[in-house]
Amino acid sequence: MELNATILEQKLGALFDDPDFNTVHRRMSPFNLFEAVGAVRAELRHSNFLAYLLSPSRPHGLGALPLVALIRSILSRMQPDQRPIMGLELIAGDLDDAVVYRERDNIDILIELPSINLVVAIENKVGSKAGDGQLERYDDRLKLLYPDHRRLMVFLTPDATDPEHDGYIAYDYAELVSTLESLITKPIEPVPSETELIISHYIDLVRRHIVTDERLRSLAVKLYERHKEAFEFVFDCRPQPNSLLSVARHCVEAVDGLVIESSGVNLLRFAPDVWDSQLQVIKGDPAKWSKTGRGILFEIKTYASTPGRVNISLTLGPGDASMRAEVYRMATANPQLFNGLAKPMGAQWSSIFSREFLTAQQAKGLSFEAQENNVRLAWSDFQGEQLGALIKGVLEIDQQLASRRSPVSIES
Repeated sequence: MELNATILEQKLGALFDDPDFNTVHRRMSPFNLFEAVGAVRAELRHSNFLAYLLSPSRPHGLGALPLVALIRSILSRMQPDQRPIMGLELIAGDLDDAVVYRERDNIDILIELPSINLVVAIENKVGSKAGDGQLERYDDRLKLLYPDHRRLMVFLTPDATDPEHDGYIAYDYAELVSTLESLITKPIEPVPSETELIISHYIDLVRRHIVTDERLRSLAVKLYERHKEAFEFVFDCRPQPNSLLSVARHCVEAVDGLVIESSGVNLLRFAPDVWDSQLQVIKGDPAKWSKTGRGILFEIKTYASTPGRVNISLTLGPGDASMRAEVYRMATANPQLFNGLAKPMGAQWSSIFSREFLTAQQAKGLSFEAQENNVRLAWSDFQGEQLGALIKGVLEIDQQLASRRSPVSIES
């Protein structure tokens, strides 16, 4: 039921008078140095700051404390028998001679600790994924550069993404800022006021833009429950930003038989409904990917780091390892259909088809309307020439796999 103007005005007023709303507003809106310099999701600037803070020789007044705290936090994520160094050895060591490099051999942050014969490599991914073979190349390079050193290789992402490389340990930004926060809230030694301020700004930036602040989330849920009508009115009135992903979504929704699996800011997943009824073998692990149990999905992506780029791929998700290997092998054997297949096969996710609807270079200099038109034309071409063939190709692979299965005997 629609609310009349008087009641709606009262509800909006109650929202703005709510102390919890003002708490969220104050938390989300104050000046932040890192936001001011455009470092919200800029990997280079995150890496620059972290490298500065982790270097004992830099004039932040904390010496080796941030470096020790971070390495201890990372080690706590590992099984004791997998740790390259014991925590006691780390604490007892003199790390003032540590040397921190940025982009040495393309590694985001590389730390040499001569006194304890350890080298730490941190690959930092805020809004992107590791490139094909990237982590393997860095691993090989470290073995060549430091043949006699112990190695700790870290894959830093907002949500501890699986690096799909046994040599790397997954580490997330929530744990990172929690570790940094302990330096200023439970200091072992007095922290210079300017250093405390900068670290506080960085922690706020990460919690506002990269990871979830659970306290704010809890307040937001309570506020929504109290002021549902006001929020829904505001939400309905929000301006709609230009979004190439929205353009792609409209294209998908206009095709009968395609089902939207999920949609986010930069990612749209969909599948043909015929797969739901006919796929017998290609199934996914609902605990690791699609809650529907779908094992293969089309993905349309846009990229914050490369504005204008729109890509579509056919992605094989987490599921039975032998099934995934067979699907990947059979797709590899048909490159004319499954072109753009990513090599090598990923341990959890593998793209067996990929196509650029619009590249960043093509989008450069175009108005949004022109970019939108290019995406629509690319979708039309994809739909006419490849979509149906890919749907059929996946069904044929599944049928071949199903035919190889031994029939299950039922004993009476």
